[in-house]
Parts: sequence; structure tokens; C-alpha cells
Amino acid sequence: MSRSSRSIRRGAVAATLALALAPLAACSSGTDAATGDLKPDTANTQLGTIKVQNLTLVTGDEGSGLLALGAAFVNEGGQPETLTKVTVEGASGPAELKSSAGTGPITIPAGGAVYLAGGEKPKESVVFKNAGGVKVGDYARVTLTFGTVGETTLGVSVHAPEDYFEQLKPVAPTSAAPSSPAASPSASATSTATGAPGTPTGGPSSGAATTGTPAGAPATGSTATSATTRPTGTPAG
Repeated sequence: MSRSSRSIRRGAVAATLALALAPLAACSSGTDAATGDLKPDTANTQLGTIKVQNLTLVTGDEGSGLLALGAAFVNEGGQPETLTKVTVEGASGPAELKSSAGTGPITIPAGGAVYLAGGEKPKESVVFKNAGGVKVGDYARVTLTFGTVGETTLGVSVHAPEDYFEQLKPVAPTSAAPSSPAASPSASATSTATGAPGTPTGGPSSGAATTGTPAGAPATGSTATSATTRPTGTPAG
């Protein structure tokens, strides 16, 4: 075999290995599989020190009006940057931004990156709740606004949540179940203060006979006294 043939074969093997290891390299560096590799059919740009890569829109269930933005933001600067607002033509309002710290602007650390995804519990996400006007197959104009580097607008393709894009499917937030009403304070207070219903304050105890001379009336003789102290059922005399 000639030297040139061996060189060609080595080059082909090296290229094959490079393609096979590319996804593993992305995973080992913390790159999300959904947005880590540059996709030729997604929107990409650079705004100042921020690289915007792999922008794509994915719809939710039919009729839900939900729309998620998938993207990678890479900060090549020495200061943190924030994504403060995202809008898309066809939605009735800006997207809801969720950061790792909660709802609000998404911080892209200096020298770091942020990856957006849908799903039930994403670390960071950008979801439109009223985007029924954005249809699968469209190229919708998305405007990204950053705290320092400004804003940019790109045409972004819209996909159904199928196959590769299923992992980016937005999920409607679940509303918390209403808590049980607390017991009425007035009812508890009344029950505690009055005891058994119908028993007057200061009345005779349950063990005393209820017949005979009313409380407070003067005794009329030994008969009356005997009637109030003798247990029920004891024969007289």
C-alpha cells in the first residue's frame, strides 16, 4: 500500500472519531444536548460579548397557547449579563422568564453559558403563555433584550413538540390547590366557654339530682333536705 493511501485512510478514521466524540465533549463540558451543538437550521448571532446560538421555538399541546424558546447564550465577557425581556410576533405579551433563582431576569455568568429548555422543571426557561398566533412552520420574529449589550431581533423557526424538539415542549404551570378554610375562631371560643349546650352557668353538676328545691330557695324542713341529698332509687325511710 502506498504512503498516500495510508494517509487518506488515517484522515478518514480521524474525521469519523471526531464526529462520534463531539456529543460526548459537549456533555462533559456541561453543554445541554438540546442546544450545545450549532444547528444549521436555527438562528444564531452575536451581540457584543454575548453569543446567541440555536434559537428555536417549540409549541405546546394544541390549543394551549404555550410556546417555549430553546437557545444557548454564551458570555465571552468579564462581567455577568442579564436577559431581561423576550417578545415574539404573534404572542399577546412578553415571555415569562424563569431563572435558576426563580422568576425574573436570567443571568449569564461572565465566561459562562445558559441553556434554555422546556419541560416540567427546567433550570432556566423562556415560555410564552398566550402565543396562539404563532403556528408550526412559521418563522417568527423574536426580540431578545439584554441589560448591557442591548437587543437583537431574529427570525426563528417554529416546531411541533415531536422527535428532537419534544424535550423542549413547554408545560403549563400547575396551580396550587386551595387550602382548607380554618375553623371559625368564634365557634371554638363559644364551645370552650359555654361547655355542653343548654347547661346554665353555675347550674347543678351532672351527678346531683335535678328534682327537689330549686337552687337558692330556703329549705322547708328535713324532707326537703333528704330529697336533695338521697341518691336516686334509694327507698325512703
